[in-house]
Amino acid sequence: MKRPKGILVLGLFVGLCVVVLTPSVIRVENLKTRSRGLETELRKLQEENLKLENELRLLRQDPVYLEKVARRKFNKAKENEIVYKVVREGETVLPRDKNP
Repeated sequence: MKRPKGILVLGLFVGLCVVVLTPSVIRVENLKTRSRGLETELRKLQEENLKLENELRLLRQDPVYLEKVARRKFNKAKENEIVYKVVREGETVLPRDKNP
């Protein structure tokens, strides 16, 4: 009669362990998933940071690049340069002094 009682105690012990440890195991898996997501986001941010640092370096050290960016951003032309604006059908065109 000792065997069935021992099996019952062992079964209860295993059941208790499962009940107690399951939330911890689930939490660990959730934390691992979150960690992988944060690592991916960190890599993307590091890549973006590197691109921005390179652009900043170019803006500070390369006058040709600075001119290119300024001309594109502010729609500026060099003296005696002709600028052509391509307008799609149906678009309205504002006079040059009203464009942002």
